[in-house]
Amino acid sequence: MRITLCLLLLQPLSAAAEILTIDFVKVLDGNEAEAVYYYEQNWQRYRVKALEKGYISSYRLLIKTSADGNGDILLITGYADEAMYAAREENFALVMQDPEGDGPRLLNQKTPGEFREVFDEGLYIGD
Repeated sequence: MRITLCLLLLQPLSAAAEILTIDFVKVLDGNEAEAVYYYEQNWQRYRVKALEKGYISSYRLLIKTSADGNGDILLITGYADEAMYAAREENFALVMQDPEGDGPRLLNQKTPGEFREVFDEGLYIGD
């Protein structure tokens, strides 16, 4: 399911200070360790590189843990302006080129479909 939300503050998109994309992730079947490892070793690693190259303005990996191992994860990526947001796919393709060619880093060889479900995505305009 994909829902795109735009919060417009009665100003043009280009006047907004930051554009945020937020993915809402549900951890499945007690696989919290696998999900956290995956996002720290892949998603976060690529955001660090993208931030260094100036492709993004910020990122946050927020983890809500639970006793049963079925927590929630929020993945937030910030873009300084509309042009940076529009170039995101091209820029991340460059960032994700892995010279080692080892592909995504996985814990216990579990694939993303086994440990998480992205249940909502949003686009937010910040001030």
